[in-house]
Amino acid sequence: MSYCVNCGVELQKSEPRCPLCGTEVINPNEIQEEKPLRPYPSHVEHLDKTVDRRYIASFISLLMLIPLFTVMLANILVNKQLTWSYFVLGGELVLFTVFLLPMIARMPKILYVVIDAAAVGVLLLLIQIMQQGNWDWFLLLGLPITGLTAIMCWFFSIMAGPKFKLPIFVRFSLALTCIGLLVVAIEFFIGLYNHMLSWPTWSLYVLFPCLVLSSSLLLLNRRARVKEEIRKRFYF
Repeated sequence: MSYCVNCGVELQKSEPRCPLCGTEVINPNEIQEEKPLRPYPSHVEHLDKTVDRRYIASFISLLMLIPLFTVMLANILVNKQLTWSYFVLGGELVLFTVFLLPMIARMPKILYVVIDAAAVGVLLLLIQIMQQGNWDWFLLLGLPITGLTAIMCWFFSIMAGPKFKLPIFVRFSLALTCIGLLVVAIEFFIGLYNHMLSWPTWSLYVLFPCLVLSSSLLLLNRRARVKEEIRKRFYF
């Protein structure tokens, strides 16, 4: 039978502390064993998970110069001048502006879209210069489609922003409508390039499903119960 040295309450043998005052129970007749070393640290180390995205993007940009210079050197050694290596230059320019530039510089969204569209335009221009053919496909097909796609991407970025107050189903509805209209516009410019302007044909197979899905999303947006259930299912 043992008692607490602080308050005198009777203690059970298995109790390491007094249940009344919390005083640690120490039995002088018990052999004290050293506590073994734990294989894990005594405290949790909070690692810094923040990564300098600008540094990583700059490092990748420098690495992209290696294949570019290698291809240009091989082009000069084989063809005695720069020819097909311009395709690699244009491709890396597009990759840099689309994926790495947003990690390096902070700019308005419209400026990102303009720079990306300009990079694609430069790539198309290099292809045109290398082909040395008719400029109709570049002026009537390449540039208009690139411009429309850039405008649509800018609109999508605005809809995805936190300041855009429309419901999520309305946003998806507008996005589907824009995609369908873009396909119709692509068919129009293809006909303009081929000098055969006519009513849309194959693009309607894309436009009509987009309009039907868009209308369905608008109807779902009006049903609060169904909308809330879908929101719970997809966690948005």
